[in-house]
This record gives sequence, C-alpha cells and structure tokens, in this order.
Amino acid sequence: MHSARTVAALESYIGLVEAGVGLLPAGGGLKEIAIRAAQNATGGDVFTALKGYFETVAMAKVSASALEAREFGLLRASDVIVYHADELLYVAKNEAKALAESGWRPLLPGRAIPIAGDVGAATLKAGLVNMLEGGFISAHDVEIASRIADTLCGGQIERGSTVDEQWLLDLERKHFVALAQMPKTQERIAYTLKTGKPLRN
Repeated sequence: MHSARTVAALESYIGLVEAGVGLLPAGGGLKEIAIRAAQNATGGDVFTALKGYFETVAMAKVSASALEAREFGLLRASDVIVYHADELLYVAKNEAKALAESGWRPLLPGRAIPIAGDVGAATLKAGLVNMLEGGFISAHDVEIASRIADTLCGGQIERGSTVDEQWLLDLERKHFVALAQMPKTQERIAYTLKTGKPLRN
C-alpha cells in the first residue's frame, strides 16, 4: 500500500484481511486507503469514494487476481500487472529505474487529507446495524467494522475537515490496540493460528 508503484503478478491474491482475525489493518493500511479515497473523490465527495474501500476491508475481501485487486482499489490504475510471474522481478526493477530517472520524490509529510468525518462514519455504521439485525454479522463484527469506519473517515471530527497522515496513523493504532485487548479478538487469533480458518464469534 505504501509503494509509489506496485508490480503484481496476475495470479496475486491481494487483500487487507485483518478483520478476519478481529483486528484492523494498521501499519498505515487504512491511512493509505483514506488517502486513495481522497485522491479519487469526484467533486470533493470523499464518502462516495470511501464506501467501496470500507466494504472491501470490513469484509476482509481477497481478490482472486491482480485485475480484481485493481477493481477493489488495492492496486491503482498506474500499477503494473505482469501476466508471466517469472518476469515479475525484471519488470519491477525497470519500473523502479524509470521512477528514479523521472525524478520521482515522495510527497512531503504533513499534507492535508480531506476526510468524510463523523457524518461519514455514522453512515457506514448505520449500515452495520441493519446487517446485524438481519443476522449477517455478529456483534463483534460490528465492533471491528465500526472502528474501521471511524479510522477511514478520520474520526469524530466535522465532515470536510482535513487531517494529516499522522492523525490517521494514530487512529489506526488506537483502534488496533483496543481490538487486540478484546477477548473475542483473542479467540479469533487463537482459532486462526490453530486451524488456518476464520472464526465468527
């Protein structure tokens, strides 16, 4: 998620699947998604760009291919998909050289990122209540997804506000640590380590 350019083999399974073990993608995963949503927002409507990302992460979706990962927004339009896996390293090295030769530089820290704010988070959480009442998800699924929504939307601040990357990273860390301390998350982690399968509790 942090790379300037990704080179992926066609038959790549890509996803941010931490929700499956009761956690949320930390280490900048949600921060990067919030930035991509802001960059892809049409007419400044960050929330519309964010909805698909939220569903992908909250449901721990995994792409069946790199092409589907592009549809999910986990790969960008500028990212390269290699159809023959044995060419992956060669293509990646050429992409890195091209970036260097073009004078690519990372963006400066502290840039302003527009977020969906409290209204966006509340809208995403309202959909979770309907899924809970319908028996499609558990109460702990709601807890996890609510924290994902809060992070992606920038927390409980006014819609249309801007934050920096550190703000989003701090939200990620806060929610990750809170979830990691919950018994139901610990049950999920232990079950997955033992069986290799997710637990719905």
